[in-house]
Amino acid sequence: MEATGQRWKLYVFVALMLITFGCLFGLFAAIGNAAEELTISLAIAMFASAGLAHLFIALTVRCDRCQRRVGWLVLMATGKHWLSELWQGPVCPSCGDPGPARAQ
Repeated sequence: MEATGQRWKLYVFVALMLITFGCLFGLFAAIGNAAEELTISLAIAMFASAGLAHLFIALTVRCDRCQRRVGWLVLMATGKHWLSELWQGPVCPSCGDPGPARAQ
């Protein structure tokens, strides 16, 4: 991600997940203590922000060389270590391109 200049996309993902966790904690605090509309709104916001975060990663992270959606590929193939693979992966998992910063 660093080699291709796409690391900012991971920061957007992290920010959206922080919003998700904020909604989750707000939801826990609102259950039984707040109006039902607030509780439902927090639940919807939590699911929407989590879905948006993952969809953003899946659709926007692309390899410069092969133009494949590397985010989608890593999400589907790597399992629970997908985020570390995107964050630290040295090459494109599809074509093996190291990116312009490491190309010889």
